[in-house]
Parts: sequence; structure tokens; C-alpha cells
Amino acid sequence: MSPLQRVTLPADAMTGESVVALYFSDQKPVDGPAALLDWRLDGQLTRMLIDGQIRGRAGEHVMLQNNGKLKADWILFVGGGKWHGLCQETHASLVRHMLSVACQAGFKDVSLSFLPHHEVAPDVLQQQIEDALALEGSGIDVCRFSCEKDVSV
Repeated sequence: MSPLQRVTLPADAMTGESVVALYFSDQKPVDGPAALLDWRLDGQLTRMLIDGQIRGRAGEHVMLQNNGKLKADWILFVGGGKWHGLCQETHASLVRHMLSVACQAGFKDVSLSFLPHHEVAPDVLQQQIEDALALEGSGIDVCRFSCEKDVSV
């Protein structure tokens, strides 16, 4: 049985030990699931961006604890580099990195929340996650994902 489940929930309603969302260096302010999660976390991500502590570079990540406004215990923000010009291959690499970091943190029950991208159709995204789980997700028992258009605050 595959640990992967597709859900139609906004990032702030997703359950699990951690919700994982991408943020990008060329999206200021942050957009999509990262913006919704940041809003629920009282702008912690935005303050880190403004202060120059983070930039949204590919491979960068920030883990923040739930402040009581979310369903998951932890929020893992993963830098995605540039949103504009993002291709399927780079997106697949980001998905692998998201799961790798979640595994390294010891999470076994994760939710991934994505902003739809014209280069990555929902069926392609699902395949990217399945492939990434096979490569990087050996410790993950449950993985949910959503790719909702209306997730802004």
C-alpha cells in the first residue's frame, strides 16, 4: 500500500507531524501555501526574509513549531530558488529535497502543500512525489499532498 494520499485542503488545515511548503527567492512577498502558513505563524518566515536570514535559495530550509493555529506540529519551509522558469526536472529535485529533509528531521507523517505551476500538472506532481518517496522517503509512513489554487490569505 502506498503511503501517498492526495487531499484537497489548504496548507493550514493539513495534518501530520509536519507540513512542508516551498518558498521562492523571486516571490516577495511569499505566495501560495508558504504565504498561508506564514500568516498563521504570525509572519515568522517573512521577518526572516526581511532580516536577510534566509533568501529562498534552492536547498535552504526553515523549520518552525506550530503556534497553536495549525493542525500539524511543525512547519518545514524549503527554499525553491526561482519560481519563474521552474521546470519539471528542477521541481522533481525540490520534491526529493523536501522529503529528504523531512526524513532527516525524523518525520514519519508528512503533508506536502504545493502552489500549482504551469510546468507541473497534478498527475506529474503525483508521480514526482511517488518517485521521491521511493528514493528519499524510506522513513515516511504517511504522506499527503495538496496542490490547491486558492490558498492565499
